[in-house]
Amino acid sequence: MRVIPLSLAILTAGRAAAAETYSTATFLSGGWGAFLGEVFRSVDVVGFVLLVILLVNIGMSADLFNHLRLSKLIPEGLLDDVQEEMGNGEYEKALELCSKSDSLIGQVFAAVLSKTDYSFDRMEEAMRSEVKIQGLVWRQWTRQFRVFAFGGFLLGFLGAIVEGMRFVADMTGRPNIALALASSFEVRALLYNLFMSLFIGGVMALLSLAVYTTATSKLEKMLLEAERLGEELLDPFRPLPLTEEE
Repeated sequence: MRVIPLSLAILTAGRAAAAETYSTATFLSGGWGAFLGEVFRSVDVVGFVLLVILLVNIGMSADLFNHLRLSKLIPEGLLDDVQEEMGNGEYEKALELCSKSDSLIGQVFAAVLSKTDYSFDRMEEAMRSEVKIQGLVWRQWTRQFRVFAFGGFLLGFLGAIVEGMRFVADMTGRPNIALALASSFEVRALLYNLFMSLFIGGVMALLSLAVYTTATSKLEKMLLEAERLGEELLDPFRPLPLTEEE
């Protein structure tokens, strides 16, 4: 019978001690400002690495779209300049003009003009082959963002697992989760980083997929335009159709 009063006394003392600890703890003040301030202050090595990778991903996306521009790959006026030199019989100058142009269409025109001593079929084959080669090079650049999308998701998930394991380890010996989160910035920081890892990984995946889809669509249109302009450049060399003799 004495066990019951003793147990009640121990339980009451434990609750009183927990209440005292709870009342003297430093709690997070309300509001988005304080919350976001804690989130930024809680960034650890895992979160920092993920943020750096995200910034690198953004920089690579900007670099891709800077090069994948119509004015850069298919500069306006190049076809007219080349046709003018060809009209004057200056095929060497036309070839030199194309070679100096750091553009997709310049490489295609150069491939055509380098075969002027051969047949029309050889020139047309050179044009189509150059379009395929340029397309292969550019597709390899755009396809890496599809890999980044998958990698971003995996990195975010891996970061969340690491932070979750650290959170579980730090909770050992604490009375309950609510009190630990309310009274300990370190515990809240682990939880912040867990969700930040998932968030950053999701942003990387969505950004990379958006870049891949948009860049692929623009590239295919430019390759079709390059082939069309190549056909236009070939028109003066196209053999006349044979007429049937009566």
